[in-house]
Amino acid sequence: MHLNKKEEFSIFLQENVNPQQLKAITHNQGPLLVISGAGSGKTRVITARMTHLMINHHAPASSIVALTFTNKAAKEMRERVQNFLDTTHRLPTVATFHSYCLQILKRYQHLLPFTNFSILDGSDQIKILQNVLEHNNLEKRFNTRQLLYLISAYKNTNAVQASFDTNSLADPHLFMQIYNAYEKEKRASHCLDFDDLLIYTLDLFKKNKEFKAAHQTMVRHILVDEYQDTNVIQNALLKEMTLKPGSKELAIDSICAVGDEDQSIYSWRGATVSNILGFDQDFPGTEIIKIQQNYRSTQHILEIANAIISHNTARNHKELWSTKASKHTTINLECLSEFQEADATIACINALRQKEKLQSIAILYRTHYQSRVLEEQLIKNSIPYKIIGGIQFYERKEIKDLLAYLRLIVNPFDRVAFFRVINCPARGLGQKFEEEFTNIWATQPLLGFAHVGQLMIDQGLLKGAKQTAVKNFIQLLTSFTPQDDASAAITRIIESIAYIAYIKDEFDKEDAQAKVQNVQEFIRAIEHFAQTGTQTIQGFLDEVALLQDRLDVSQDSKDFVQLMTLHGAKGLEFSNVIIVGLEEGILPSSQSLETTMEIEEERRLLYVGITRAKNKLILMHSKYRNTYGQTNIQQASRFLEEIPSSLLIQQSASYWNRTQFATFFQQWALGSMPLASTTRTQTFHKPQAATITKSSSSDKPKKWKSMLTVQHKKFGYGITHGIEEKNDKTYVTVRFTMHGVKKIDAEFLEII
Repeated sequence: MHLNKKEEFSIFLQENVNPQQLKAITHNQGPLLVISGAGSGKTRVITARMTHLMINHHAPASSIVALTFTNKAAKEMRERVQNFLDTTHRLPTVATFHSYCLQILKRYQHLLPFTNFSILDGSDQIKILQNVLEHNNLEKRFNTRQLLYLISAYKNTNAVQASFDTNSLADPHLFMQIYNAYEKEKRASHCLDFDDLLIYTLDLFKKNKEFKAAHQTMVRHILVDEYQDTNVIQNALLKEMTLKPGSKELAIDSICAVGDEDQSIYSWRGATVSNILGFDQDFPGTEIIKIQQNYRSTQHILEIANAIISHNTARNHKELWSTKASKHTTINLECLSEFQEADATIACINALRQKEKLQSIAILYRTHYQSRVLEEQLIKNSIPYKIIGGIQFYERKEIKDLLAYLRLIVNPFDRVAFFRVINCPARGLGQKFEEEFTNIWATQPLLGFAHVGQLMIDQGLLKGAKQTAVKNFIQLLTSFTPQDDASAAITRIIESIAYIAYIKDEFDKEDAQAKVQNVQEFIRAIEHFAQTGTQTIQGFLDEVALLQDRLDVSQDSKDFVQLMTLHGAKGLEFSNVIIVGLEEGILPSSQSLETTMEIEEERRLLYVGITRAKNKLILMHSKYRNTYGQTNIQQASRFLEEIPSSLLIQQSASYWNRTQFATFFQQWALGSMPLASTTRTQTFHKPQAATITKSSSSDKPKKWKSMLTVQHKKFGYGITHGIEEKNDKTYVTVRFTMHGVKKIDAEFLEII
């Protein structure tokens, strides 16, 4: 029997929708807030609600507008609605906030101060602002990208009559002059930036009563996806689109906001979690429906997520639950260092890949720089991988810049490296200089970059500041040899060229912070290679080249492990999730410890990571981590203490070797370990401040035993495995984290 679309949709609701989802889908009148937990099918609710309004409530497609945050999400929603409807039906409007506002402004541009406007992209904005700064001789005083960020923040707060934090401004009066000049230049060019799309639309609703009334007459149902990610302008805009003038009474048939405050992790982009928490105050009479059944994760994983997020106060209480039975208890693994953490990760991947594809595995971390140690181990173990939402460590701009400096020391004929860094950071050497340098080098192919530069100076082609810049560049790099210590060389280069200052001046705050962390991790990489026997510039570059060569071979693989930040993982799901670096100062971040609000967002970030896992979850942290050239004691993240020990297999694995890791993960992956309710856990505690105990002849027989954590001046940290008394001396067999097994005179060891 042939069913019509209405009958098909009715069957879909009966077979594919749970009671709470159905309640949200069939709600027809008034304000509705759908608190849709992770993995609970929010897209299904939004698209089915639009379809219900059209098929069962007979709402015209033109009366429905759904707003979201990405073009990808909008496209997916349109396709789902299309599948419910026949070809004669028009589709409702499904768009991002910015694209919908652009549609309005284009349609009603006769109501704007000017017509036929253009939209500026980011590079256009930078160019206009640079012209403003240069015209006022201010280009050396301001970072253009950071200034644009401040302008955006000021415009958005000003548009809703909110106070702007002037503490972020060194000179508020000068800032306003620059801001006004920037806006004047845009108006003269009949241009709008992305902030203007929202602000001008908001202004249109506020100031033009006829327009507002016409819009509210036409658009009767508004749906908003990911409401926890809205900012102050978007929230104000929605109120203008839906409420009667000067009132909190709804002027349209319905507004439906779908979101989850527990997944609000974008405050640094302007998202305001208070929007979703205060929705019922902005729209009195709101019906709140909580969708708590999760279709992604096992009940065991959800119990961990629920336990952690319950410590947040800024939330609507809910408990995610699932009908998926648990087969694997979550592992909470304490490693000795980030290097052993990477070894453990490799062992886990090798155990999982025996039954599953590599693409079922995701490694999540707080910040991009954490990927370096993991990447190196993946490459060395021939495990294909991809960085999602980022690029491989040694392919990042700042790393390639610093590698280019080192390459020129080893190979003065490396033209690619030379032209990459001769004006990075800027030395006032423009395109004309590069063309002249290229021409001379072409006629003198047997000369290295330093000799070509000196030849230009001798011929009088460079004078003043340019001559000084080239001289300094040559003197810096020719002061090293390929056999010099790589760590000392890169440290001096970074200081001499003021590379950190260049990053902070050139990039906006968030990007600059990530790049500085990458530079610091690059220094740690060089130090690590030195500790394993590769100390020279030449040797380090050879090792990096081998890594990149092996990486290139694996890039063609169609099956690969996926690496990404916790922010980048939002909206994704994986059968197996490994979260590394769960330590104080990393997660929660050291920059998010000042307020309860910041700590709660860090907790939400971990919650998002945990709820990406469908079947298996591994949490890892290290006792020690190398930062700024020294090994520091780490504390396990406070969030780990919020998980009941009955839900975890807790192991302190700092003394394990690779065989032990392999055996442990193979047993776990096969499901041969008992589930949480019957698991005997080996509990560990946060590392306290280290107590260094010097050995003395009188107490050696008592102190020295197996499984002690020790430190050696040269070899670093390790675990004792055997004690031998010989000729009034004590010799200890130690498995060092980065130097393997060695037998050491106890006099040279310190017990930690």
